[in-house]
Amino acid sequence: MKYSKDDILQMLISQYHFQTEFDPVVIKGMEPNYEFTIFEWRDACDLLNPTELAEIYHKTFKIKRPISELENILKDEDKNTLSEFCEYISQYAERKSIEPIKLLGQNCQTASIFRTLKQNLTEQGADTTDLKPSTKINEFFLKSDGILFDEVNRIAPGTMTEFEYKANKIELIGNKVLFISIVFAIGFWSIWFFHWLLLLPIAIGIMIYQIGVKKEPEKINIGGFDNFRELIYGMEKQLKKAST
Repeated sequence: MKYSKDDILQMLISQYHFQTEFDPVVIKGMEPNYEFTIFEWRDACDLLNPTELAEIYHKTFKIKRPISELENILKDEDKNTLSEFCEYISQYAERKSIEPIKLLGQNCQTASIFRTLKQNLTEQGADTTDLKPSTKINEFFLKSDGILFDEVNRIAPGTMTEFEYKANKIELIGNKVLFISIVFAIGFWSIWFFHWLLLLPIAIGIMIYQIGVKKEPEKINIGGFDNFRELIYGMEKQLKKAST
């Protein structure tokens, strides 16, 4: 089983929507499409330079071709588009086939998907000791950062499409204090002189932000699913669609 060109584009689109909620630098209202040049894609999504980006995709998809081929596509960023990039990845990427496992004499695809996802998450360093179908998505996501999204997006592109995140008040206050402190420090330093006391408000902003990050966000929706059982059913639906 291989990825289609549309599968790869869907991965990039889902990644974009995910980033717009968690990365303030990402430009909103510029959903990737086949006509995007590599430069437009990298610029809109605040991505790494072409060489580093090639290394990540080469490793992620276990491409058994010289990495220079992918580097050449990404480096010629004003000429090449996402169409060429998606075509190349779909042609050479390895997509693991998820075969149903037998439970009580019956083939069960959902059990196989859950086992594969759990195994992949564990390999990526996530703590899956207590992971069960009833585990809440938001709860797991907050403990494992973006690993869950990355693995789901790679196994079954298009499963996670809804994202919403609103930081709690403490985190927002920390962000504002940090931003204002940095701007003030730079302005003061450029006009007069540097003094170590300029670092104090910055340190306070960082402390407030770190406290806020450890608390529950005001609102969070990862993928549009409440728990892993719903997520697995969604992944199964996408895999069935890809096989037709």
